[in-house]
Amino acid sequence: MRTVKEKSIFSVLLALFILIGMLAGVCQTNIKAHGAEDFRLWRQNDESWGSYAIGGSTVRSSGCYITSIAMAAVASGAKDTESFDPGVFAKTLDDMGAFNQWGGLSSWSSVNKAIPEVSIATSNLSFKSDTQSGKAAEIKEYLDKGLYVICNVGGHWVYIDGVIGDDVYMADPAKDEILMFEAYDNENITVFQAIKGKNPYSGFTPLKIIEKEPEASTVTTSITTTTAAALTTTTAVQTTTKTTTTTKAQTTPRPAVTTVTYKAGEYYCCDSAPVKVWSDAKAQKDAIALLTDGNVVNVLGVSGTVGEVKINGKRGYVELTKLCYAGEPEIFDTGDVNNDGAFNAYDLALINEYLNSLGKLPEGISVLTSSEIAAADISGDGIVDSDDVLLYLMLICN
Repeated sequence: MRTVKEKSIFSVLLALFILIGMLAGVCQTNIKAHGAEDFRLWRQNDESWGSYAIGGSTVRSSGCYITSIAMAAVASGAKDTESFDPGVFAKTLDDMGAFNQWGGLSSWSSVNKAIPEVSIATSNLSFKSDTQSGKAAEIKEYLDKGLYVICNVGGHWVYIDGVIGDDVYMADPAKDEILMFEAYDNENITVFQAIKGKNPYSGFTPLKIIEKEPEASTVTTSITTTTAAALTTTTAVQTTTKTTTTTKAQTTPRPAVTTVTYKAGEYYCCDSAPVKVWSDAKAQKDAIALLTDGNVVNVLGVSGTVGEVKINGKRGYVELTKLCYAGEPEIFDTGDVNNDGAFNAYDLALINEYLNSLGKLPEGISVLTSSEIAAADISGDGIVDSDDVLLYLMLICN
């Protein structure tokens, strides 16, 4: 289950690290340094390339389109951030005479000439739908085909990192917001383009965290441990050697247990096909809720293959043959939300996904099991909220 969901939420961390990191004074970074690590933080007004000429304009003034395409090039594996960025792309295209006097491309084919593994797969496509959910579905349709998507949000282009439900996550060359429909008015989002990359689109690009190489020396290191009640810090002296730490994406799917005799407990939707919760179990009518991939419900009682649940205070019934049993509740280490034995950005991503789901999902439906929610309560106050996010940022950034 985690395979899609964990990939889906990594981009949320980009804005999270920037916003909370600045407010809390942790994870001290600057955008220019970060830009070499994650292409989604490229901005057209970056001092490194903002003044570069593109036709009769500059990257700062008119470079949102080529910056968005540059992001797609890196996401597809055609380029890397060590040798490529919007400035390199702009200079290559400008040397080819690819821009008009307004800084727009005279021909889309010039993209393929500059980067042979990347090409514009479609002309500008107008959205067929007028609604956010409809437009999100249209974008997802092209992503599911393995194409990359850039979207015009009212005279400005952004790169689409992925879609979760009705939420479209973007990397914006002009700002740090990542939810397209929150940053821009729906009525101004009218056109998009599909791009073919070196490798097909296969989900959100995992967050890339590069840690600086420490010098070999004896240092005093602050070792942070967590308990359910608080974060306790102790100090110890240790010898560090010159090493490079790279974060790798890990997926920890919940076990899909096939049961013959169903019992009360937590179940989750383990298929892409939605599962309805009915108010009338026998007639299977009057659906009161819809479970989508990854949604967790607590089954209070079982009759045959039908489980009784409570959604928004109302009694409902769900066919358990369409769900997977989440297993008996366990006690995870505080902070280790995915129970993989590590405390890192992937656990933080799950905490953030849980917080994003609050208010969107009906009461009684969650994106985490009770064991995972308990592990996400870093402060130990019985509630998972922004305080836990802040504590976790401090934990993994120190």
